[in-house]
Amino acid sequence: MLLYPGSGVDVFTQCHIQEDRVEVAVMKAEEINGEYEVRSWGYVFVLWFASFIAMMTNFSQALWLKAFKQRKDSLAKIMWTMGRSLNHVSSFFFDRFSQHTHACKTGAAGWRSLDIFYNYHEKVKPELKDNLEGFLARFWIGKMENRQAVTNRKKLVVNLLVKSFYQFINEPEIRLVSIASGSAQAVIEAMKQSHVPVFATLVDIDSEAIAVAKREAEEAGFSDRFNFIQGSTNVLDDICAEIQPHIIEMVGFLDYRPKKKAIKLINRIYKCLNPGGILLTCNIRKNREKIFLDWILLWPMYYRSQKQFVNILLSGGFVPKKTNIIYEPFKIHGIGICQK
Repeated sequence: MLLYPGSGVDVFTQCHIQEDRVEVAVMKAEEINGEYEVRSWGYVFVLWFASFIAMMTNFSQALWLKAFKQRKDSLAKIMWTMGRSLNHVSSFFFDRFSQHTHACKTGAAGWRSLDIFYNYHEKVKPELKDNLEGFLARFWIGKMENRQAVTNRKKLVVNLLVKSFYQFINEPEIRLVSIASGSAQAVIEAMKQSHVPVFATLVDIDSEAIAVAKREAEEAGFSDRFNFIQGSTNVLDDICAEIQPHIIEMVGFLDYRPKKKAIKLINRIYKCLNPGGILLTCNIRKNREKIFLDWILLWPMYYRSQKQFVNILLSGGFVPKKTNIIYEPFKIHGIGICQK
């Protein structure tokens, strides 16, 4: 049974695990004011063509660096560094002539690219001109299904956070921990919508992300309801021992954890939660634009099927009858809602 019945979802499939079942559903775009413009195979062909060219050129550059300059580094590390470099151009078709697309690549796996994706219609699109740079930004950022999907994910997380807050409405203070929080847009928006006494502790290793989150919290009038900690997941146990969170939100971070580390982290979170506490987390599925993320954005992630995602959550300690997954409309990002 879905933890949040009446949420406007249609049951998509049921994953039978350990003689019980985890219910999986797909949220309709209209239920979250989301986007669902499926692209033609013509667009996908152009995306694949550009990605294939980038695969050859970027891999060749990485091999050259490996052979002559960075012999001690792995190819994966070299390509990660290439992707984050402001001086590196990944594709003639993508980021040679557009600062917006270039920023998506250099900021991949962090708050910067997510800020562009989340706020494309509000911040980016109105500033685009009728020139080559504007065309490239509209073609790649505006049209990509993955950009739409990650925007849908944020909207879905906001809704689920609000519903989670009301699970603890009788508490004098609802304590939330956000892991790898970035600029914490979803948390702040959920707090704006809920009008309940939430105190949030944000943890991120990126000092710039923490600074942006502080500014956003101040502008929302929530300065006294946030605690900001610059650090990795190593600080999680100490934080939770002190504040005893009702909710832990970790959206996006599992995409970068291999299976064993992902299970270990989920188990640590399970132990950190109060009885009845809720974890919101997510994982990305393979999709037809994956080659673009891999070779143009140079954005490495662990893509997991529905069954693999469920197995990580259950192996981490959660039980099937208190674990649900809701996918955004493209079924690229799945949100795990797990109750202890």
